[in-house]
Amino acid sequence: MKKEDFIKIEDSWLCPVCVVSSGGSAVDRQVAAALTAVDKPGVEITPNIELVDILNEMKSFRLEIKETNKEFRNQLENYSEWIVDNGKKIEEVGNKIEKAIEDIGFLRQENANLKKIVNDLSSKVNALEQSSKDNVVEISGVPHKEKDDILNIIGKISDAIGFLFKEDSVDNCYRYKSIDGSRPGIIVVRFVRKLDKEAFMNKRRVKKNLNSRDIGFMDGDASVIYFNESLTQEIRKLLNMARAIKREKQYTYLWVRNGRIFMRKNQGDRFVTINSIEDFNKLA
Repeated sequence: MKKEDFIKIEDSWLCPVCVVSSGGSAVDRQVAAALTAVDKPGVEITPNIELVDILNEMKSFRLEIKETNKEFRNQLENYSEWIVDNGKKIEEVGNKIEKAIEDIGFLRQENANLKKIVNDLSSKVNALEQSSKDNVVEISGVPHKEKDDILNIIGKISDAIGFLFKEDSVDNCYRYKSIDGSRPGIIVVRFVRKLDKEAFMNKRRVKKNLNSRDIGFMDGDASVIYFNESLTQEIRKLLNMARAIKREKQYTYLWVRNGRIFMRKNQGDRFVTINSIEDFNKLA
């Protein structure tokens, strides 16, 4: 039976009692009798075979529909439970993601705070380390001889630049070897007082063209003698960067005073102090 035939029959179907009472056709009454016979065992009836087949098909189809609807409801309930369960899981995952985002934000802020603390502490350590070098002068270009008397060399240098040297004004002095060994090592002088160190440096700035001949080294070629302040590793890195920036931006002046780096483009211009990498942004 086609679905359309079933719909037509279903729309016009009447129970057996209604068929009889409504004065239906002979066929309708025969179908009604067949339906009534189903409920009355022992009553024999010889209905038209085709109508009985149709009736049985209708009953069978209705049962199939009921079973199908029942199965569909069961599946729908199962899917509903699955959807609800997955909805809860998705909600839980969403909550965890929100919590993770909050934690990440907190950790980022904490990391930024810790970086600031580390930078501040590094700056303080560098400042303390540099302050320990405030009385130290590094002298390069002095030829090396076996069994050098470093204190005597410092005395000769002091005479050459016009500095009144006293042995008790020096806390310590020594020479260390150069890295490649091809040049004479640097002489390190630690003064007792910072005032003596600054006076020593000022006299060198006044004395032009100081070389090894001025302190009694006559063998070989004359070598220029340089005075430099002793700097921490961090400040040396800044100084090397400043030298590169000086060439790149065509600055004329670059100098170090008391562990601080200064740059000036032209005579009379305002100088710039370099205390960190960020300070290079101030340069034109």
